Amino acid sequence: MIIDKRIFSNSVWMMLEKFLGIFGLIFVNSYMAKYIGPEDFGKLAFTTSIFVFVQTLSWFGAQNILFKHLSKKVISGIRLALATQMMRRIFYAVTSIIALTYLWLSTDTLTFIFGIGNCVASYFIVNDIYTIHNNSQLISIVNALTNTLGLVIALILRFVLVFYEADAYAMIFPIIIFAFIPYLLRKIYFYKKSNLIPIISNKKKYSKYLFSTGGSLVLSTLSIVLYTQISNIFLAKYVSFSDLAIYNVSLTLGGAWGFLNVALITSYFSKIYAIQDEVQESKYLKQIHWIVMGISTGVGVAVLLLGEWVIQQLYGVAYLESAKILPYIIIATMLSALGTISYRYMLKFNSYKYLSIKMLIVSLLSIPLSYTLIQFYSVLGAAICFVLIELFSLTIANYFFKNGCVLKMHLNIFSCLKYKD
Repeated sequence: MIIDKRIFSNSVWMMLEKFLGIFGLIFVNSYMAKYIGPEDFGKLAFTTSIFVFVQTLSWFGAQNILFKHLSKKVISGIRLALATQMMRRIFYAVTSIIALTYLWLSTDTLTFIFGIGNCVASYFIVNDIYTIHNNSQLISIVNALTNTLGLVIALILRFVLVFYEADAYAMIFPIIIFAFIPYLLRKIYFYKKSNLIPIISNKKKYSKYLFSTGGSLVLSTLSIVLYTQISNIFLAKYVSFSDLAIYNVSLTLGGAWGFLNVALITSYFSKIYAIQDEVQESKYLKQIHWIVMGISTGVGVAVLLLGEWVIQQLYGVAYLESAKILPYIIIATMLSALGTISYRYMLKFNSYKYLSIKMLIVSLLSIPLSYTLIQFYSVLGAAICFVLIELFSLTIANYFFKNGCVLKMHLNIFSCLKYKD
């Protein structure tokens, strides 16, 4: 198979962007977490979770829709992206006001200030249509370079704040910078380099289209956000912000390698979607499952050997309890990656309706499960809930689709069946 060099190069830059975003965030947040301590870092994590919901509602499923339109017809995609900016800003304004009002009424001053920082940063994230444009036009190098510059400036600012022993609330400024600088540079690049800026005459038509099409996607994306963030909310409300900080350190480190799985799965499914031969399809599916499990095993061994040392070096002794739940996060991350394989395999059969219903059921199940386990086992309960939800989503929740085709695929993974090359 001949690989398009431009597509391959863009894929590498996309992976580099994810790498910089994940590991850059680890170094930025760890430096701050060590300085302000678990209690205040937990407050920051809590407000971040709140504004993940704000971002999801504000986008209203637009990311995938815009990417699809920009990939097919760039003029049409740009027109749709620009025409619907006001719609996203209105959604953002309404949801962020609700979020800030809740924080003002139910939390302390520092938590509210952290909420304001996340609110400002979320504004730039919600308005950043330029990242989607660059990915669709195979110029992800722009995203990677601008993210790198934003990360460097945020790191320098955070170092200066810690060096001069600034108050904890000052840590909102690196958060804002980390979102603002890449957004500003990408916007400047877009308007400077693009000769395709169209004149938009009927913005209501585009907003109506996005509202109708995005409405079918926002429920599934909200479901994913709910079951991934609900434990954060419960830990903050019913246990402590310190425990939430411990849990988030484990989530960050335990899931940092997930971008490797996504890159490999994406590469494999470019082949799986293209081939018609069932034997070859089964062979590729078997390979990617074992690769993901092999990588997960390697990461798990590394965590057992070096987990405590890494946490102590990055975050300090106050966060050492995170090492105890890291193995659970590794397992859950592996199950999530295997679930992504099943998800993409099911998409081959146009399973959009089934997947939407499934994600809603999984998210609703996560609420009582997370609440109960956290009440009994605190931060360990949150980790156990993560594992159980991902296991349920991977297996039982998928096995009712198309006469158990996912179950058959899973059984084949562990069979001794040999395939001819």
